[in-house]
Amino acid sequence: HTGRLCGGFARMDTLIFVVSCLLIFTTHFDAATPTTEYPYAFMTVDAEKAAARTYDYIIVGGGTAGCPLAATLSQNFSVLVLERGGSPYGNPDIENADAYGKPLRETNKYTSIAQGFVSEDGVQLHRARVLGGGTAINAGFYSRASLKYIRKLRWDERIVNQSYEWVEKQNAFKPKRLFRWSLAFRNGLLEAGVLPYNGYTLDHVEGTKISALTFDNNRKRHTAADLLRNANPKNIVVLLYATAARILFNFASGKPKACGIEFMSSINDLSYKVFLNLLRSRSEVILSAGSIGSPQLLLLSGIGSSKHLKEFNISVILDLPLVGKGIQDNPATGVTVESPIPLEISTTQAVGILRDSRAYIETTSSIQQVPIKGRSGSTRLQYLGGIYEKVAFPLSRGELRLQSRDPRDNPSVRYNYFSHPHDLHTCVKAVKVMIKLSETASIQRFAFKNKSSGTRELRFVGMPLPQSTSGNEDVAKFCQDALSTFWHFHGGCQISSVIDPRYRVKGVHGLRIVDASTYKDCPGTNPQATTMMLG
Repeated sequence: HTGRLCGGFARMDTLIFVVSCLLIFTTHFDAATPTTEYPYAFMTVDAEKAAARTYDYIIVGGGTAGCPLAATLSQNFSVLVLERGGSPYGNPDIENADAYGKPLRETNKYTSIAQGFVSEDGVQLHRARVLGGGTAINAGFYSRASLKYIRKLRWDERIVNQSYEWVEKQNAFKPKRLFRWSLAFRNGLLEAGVLPYNGYTLDHVEGTKISALTFDNNRKRHTAADLLRNANPKNIVVLLYATAARILFNFASGKPKACGIEFMSSINDLSYKVFLNLLRSRSEVILSAGSIGSPQLLLLSGIGSSKHLKEFNISVILDLPLVGKGIQDNPATGVTVESPIPLEISTTQAVGILRDSRAYIETTSSIQQVPIKGRSGSTRLQYLGGIYEKVAFPLSRGELRLQSRDPRDNPSVRYNYFSHPHDLHTCVKAVKVMIKLSETASIQRFAFKNKSSGTRELRFVGMPLPQSTSGNEDVAKFCQDALSTFWHFHGGCQISSVIDPRYRVKGVHGLRIVDASTYKDCPGTNPQATTMMLG
């Protein structure tokens, strides 16, 4: 294997590159018998067999971007997807809406569906470790990025809309009805002045709206892995339980050229090398491992700050000091309200997008969306309703660094939440809207009567909202004390600093990145729709 060389690099714009159909290749792969867990004949755990052939494209990460990207490329080229986790199919903890949150509570170091880690800021976070990526474990809220965001990135609006529609035909569902808490939340937003009411829409627009879910009306989750049903089964292999350890390069042209991947199989704990097709001049390795996995793999492969790489005795392939820099997460805060009546299990159905404040507010019921600080655990989940806010466009930025050379270990991540004063100011404005929302007639229907005073009060589980009379300092302290996450982290391999406008890693041939690590700024809403569209 070590004597094989890879080809050059694609020159197409990324969005055109993932939807174009140019040539038909006739590479055939042995079919397997589909099962509930492995519904696609091209899914396998046989690392030796998968590594025994070459491919036009090797995609690292079968997640939110990797799955649709693989499906599209397989129409014309041979594709290998390396996914470090297993299949989402046949697993009720993933597929059933009523089980939402369970994978986030049951984690371990190497095998769980979600891999937990704590940022250097002290916030509990999770990475997906399953085919479908974050779309297999998130709350399922589906919303497009704003037109302003798309134009800022100078994306082709026609291709963007076509790509969104392709995803939505399979993975976006209009809620059949609003559940009790979501209905009260929507009405409360309107009473609190979060206007206009936009009804059901996939667009990210100011005001109150109902959006799509990736849970259908039978409450079954649809992940990015479902988009693989569009793949050409003769041209694709999806290898599960395969953790990429490093990118392989050759230097025949003097400039490093990606030619393959070394990976570890968690089925047998053996390492393998798989290579790109020598006969294709434009074969590529494409990283779609997310904002944690993609910069981590670049560093493990010798691309990054030479000073940092030398700390781990990693040979420097390319001194690219901004790898892992500028990483972001959207700071979130929330409260949990006890209900006097049981509530249906519901992820986010309605949201309030606040005018000019760069924040939005959402809700869930009978599930634990974010950790409840101070919660005793005595209140049953079916009597809990949550209200949360997210700083949609944070300006604070952090850094990702290696902690070890083991690709299975989490890197060190510091997001520097609220280090930019604008983010804390945005949170304060959003929490004040939450306070106003909590005082509306629609939400006060869930208040309990105080026997001593005779007044009705919301009963908070864990940290309560500040009082309506609270000053900015008290609200700011609440933002900091109740800090949590929506798991929408992004950045670390941004355009101009790590990749060029065609998503090619600067200074390297045959290596591209297509995932949320390329975002300099968050799409504002849940990024899963935009990331699937990008793929």
